[in-house]
Amino acid sequence: MNYLGVNSGHGASVTLMLNGKIEFIYQEERFTKIKNFIGYPKLSLNYCFKYIKKKNIQIDTAAFTATTQKRFTYKYPISNYFTVKDYKYFYGKGYYSRIIEKKSIKGYLKNLEKKKINKSTLPLDKLNLVGKNNDEEMRYLLKSTLMKQSNNSIKKIIFVDHHTCHAHYAYFSLNKKDIKKNKIAILTIDSLGDGINQTLWLPSKNKKNISSINRSSQCHLARIYKFVTLILSMKPNEHEFKVMGMAPYAKKEYSNIIYEKVFKNLLQVKNCKIINKHRQKNLYEYLKDKLEEYRFDNISGAVQMFTEKLISELLLQINKKYKIDSFTISGGVSMNIKMNKVLSELKFVKNIFVPSTGTDESLSVGACYYLSKHNSKHLSNIYLGRNLFENKNSIPKKIDKVFSNKKKFLIKKNVTQSFIAKLLNEGKIIALAQGKEEFGARSLGNRSIIADPSKFEVVQTINEMIKNRDFWMPFALSILHNKQHNFIINKKKILSEFMTIGFDSIKKNLHLIKAGTHPYDGSVRPQMLKKNKNINFYNLINEFYKVSGIPAVLNTSLNLRGCPISSDIHDVYKTFEHSELKYLYIENKYLITKKN
Repeated sequence: MNYLGVNSGHGASVTLMLNGKIEFIYQEERFTKIKNFIGYPKLSLNYCFKYIKKKNIQIDTAAFTATTQKRFTYKYPISNYFTVKDYKYFYGKGYYSRIIEKKSIKGYLKNLEKKKINKSTLPLDKLNLVGKNNDEEMRYLLKSTLMKQSNNSIKKIIFVDHHTCHAHYAYFSLNKKDIKKNKIAILTIDSLGDGINQTLWLPSKNKKNISSINRSSQCHLARIYKFVTLILSMKPNEHEFKVMGMAPYAKKEYSNIIYEKVFKNLLQVKNCKIINKHRQKNLYEYLKDKLEEYRFDNISGAVQMFTEKLISELLLQINKKYKIDSFTISGGVSMNIKMNKVLSELKFVKNIFVPSTGTDESLSVGACYYLSKHNSKHLSNIYLGRNLFENKNSIPKKIDKVFSNKKKFLIKKNVTQSFIAKLLNEGKIIALAQGKEEFGARSLGNRSIIADPSKFEVVQTINEMIKNRDFWMPFALSILHNKQHNFIINKKKILSEFMTIGFDSIKKNLHLIKAGTHPYDGSVRPQMLKKNKNINFYNLINEFYKVSGIPAVLNTSLNLRGCPISSDIHDVYKTFEHSELKYLYIENKYLITKKN
């Protein structure tokens, strides 16, 4: 059976599953070049149907990843172009507050119409976009659009609940051995999807499927974090990680005061789900007013403290009621690596699993696993995006064409990994591009910028060259799995393959990996790399280990500030061209060097 998962909306994506195996996952942002693209994934689907036609594949069932579809999202995809100022007006006097106060929003919508940016690719002209959503009308529109685009290569199209997709992705991303060894609960926590923002699932007796235990529509944790992000003048639905990165700088005594006065009594855990404690009519205005007198770093620390305490209590109640000691988490809140660190350190937690990306781009994957039930292979590989080169046989010619300016670029062929390792050991910064792109928000060796983690000065150099990251934000570390015990405190031997869980570093060896850790507290979010997951990247780090004695590299994504991770060779070229990077290593063979 062949299945197609389609996430239309925030984090638009497409997943193709053939006979129980994920063939590819395409993220629309990689085609549109709009980070966290929101809307219908038209370009990803075009690429998908081109492949389907070439291979003469018939899709048995396609599934959209939500049963309710907000017309506003398609008519006004604000995440694609809103500034912080726009968002503050939207959640303040412009739209959000007016909805709560039951005032007219027609004037606001007229002003939005003037913004002729990133309009939806859906034919929305005949839809009435003011008033209540007509889900049936939107489902018909999406269904007919997809069927037409597929040239009728799909037998059946259905709509699957949002959190059902999150949960199936979280569970079927697990290794089958881990499922057999552990008694696991599946949690999904996000801002909102199909009217729900937190669920709990448990596996069946044979562990081949999962069942929903409870659901909450009152877990406003993600919305609280989003509003705090905006109040601190950062972009919501994108810069929450910056608030998390700032949290370690806060003074606990001051953060605790804010936690007690502002956050603590908003939500509570009851019967293994998060619900309201004291519901605020206008949550944004409440937080803006209450946080006005406090410092930005202490606010960050307080909202992070609130997150960690709340989810820790949730896990504790699940542990007590169901005697479960292992957990897997999906949904936007699962991307909080500091929270995941705290959860992993709870005494009753034996193991915690966090897949490569819990945000909405993973919904299309979960839809495929829902359709296939247990007749599928678990997601063991996340290098499932577009190939760097469409035709492997034409790579030499393509490289010569793309980097044809001989005055600017020097192309060396047959460059060994040991040579690259020596460059790293000399303090050089290397851009890597090979094979298929990584799925998700993290660069994991196929579209990466890497450097010697013992040379802390490379942090400033990388920032000035390309990243322009905020001064408080850490870079990540890719480390050989069998060498991590010398650098990372991991008593429970938890596996973190995707930079989704934080750990403390071993102080005596911190200086060797300093550039790949948090600059304030020395914590690390590692990619613990096993050889069978990415043999080329593993071998390169191993070569660096031979010359430096350090089995790890600083790793950050190969992209320009505010842009998605580079996808094909043309994206890689643009990133290389418009940055001050000097070295680009392609397909473990070609080294491109800028002459100036």
